[in-house]
Amino acid sequence: MGVQSHSWVIDHYLKDRLDGSELCWLPRTLPEIQPGQVLLKTCLLSLDASNLLWLSEKRDYLPQLQIGDVMRGNIIARVETSTHPSYTEGEYLLSMQGWSEYTLVDGEELLRDQLTVKIKPHPDVPLDAYVGTLGITGWSAYIGMMEIGRLKAGERVLISGAAGATGIMAAQIAKAAGAIVYGLAGGADKCQFLEETIKLDGTIDYKAEPNLKQAIDDLIPDGVQVFFDNVGGEILDAVLPNMCINGRVVASGSVSQYGRDEQYGVKNFPLITTKRLRMEGFLILDYLQQIDEVLATMEGWLLAGKLINKNHIVQGLENAQASLSHLVTGGNIGKLAVYVS
Repeated sequence: MGVQSHSWVIDHYLKDRLDGSELCWLPRTLPEIQPGQVLLKTCLLSLDASNLLWLSEKRDYLPQLQIGDVMRGNIIARVETSTHPSYTEGEYLLSMQGWSEYTLVDGEELLRDQLTVKIKPHPDVPLDAYVGTLGITGWSAYIGMMEIGRLKAGERVLISGAAGATGIMAAQIAKAAGAIVYGLAGGADKCQFLEETIKLDGTIDYKAEPNLKQAIDDLIPDGVQVFFDNVGGEILDAVLPNMCINGRVVASGSVSQYGRDEQYGVKNFPLITTKRLRMEGFLILDYLQQIDEVLATMEGWLLAGKLINKNHIVQGLENAQASLSHLVTGGNIGKLAVYVS
């Protein structure tokens, strides 16, 4: 008899908005481990805006999940048992796997999977840092700000979703690079956190502003040189008139549009031409060859106190589906992560 494991399985697709019943919590018995296989015990699950895409019928960069499939996500797992020579019991992996307590995988497939990385957690760093500050979120913020945004010291940077997982990291990286950094966030408590803890140079509570375009102009009268956008939609529309000539827009995400049947049409898009802006999207998948170097650099920054690890922690995999709503409402500060056990 194999290992007993619970999993979150897709019952139906997200339709326009999350209703909290898209997944079913089901028990499963895994088969006995075979030669060349690895049994992974999930320790941590990262909840990300991409989960909303994978719960919908919208196409993205990964194969469409089907009804009855186990929901996918970025996890930290410990090797529980291995019959593959490249994996040893007790090792930790960052990997994209199912929302399951245990996962049985082929060792050769793991070796070929670019999204699977072995990690050696530092004893002075909490494990959840490796799904937040030191995980894919942190890597994305670093690549987006430094490679795509081509940030220079002294430049004026604006970040949307600045209190979210990627936003917090982008803000800290920009500050470390010597930029003047501003943030957009939903709620006075988030703005206070960004100014007092992350030391941003100014923030706007976009939920409290009847005219966001004017509020940005008042806060940054000389214009935005780099806009790190995690939200898209109406917020992108409000920022574009405030961009400097030859400014750069880093399209990191469009969380405001995920799961919506009708997408928001950006009205100020012609400003891309008249302001000679460069707007570029990216996926961390295209930069995985740099991750060992990025991870080592950021781990050193964290241990030196140059970065903080700010996560919104949920206890128990059984609470993962209910926690997805935070991705829509903005009810979290920092990375949303689930400790499985």
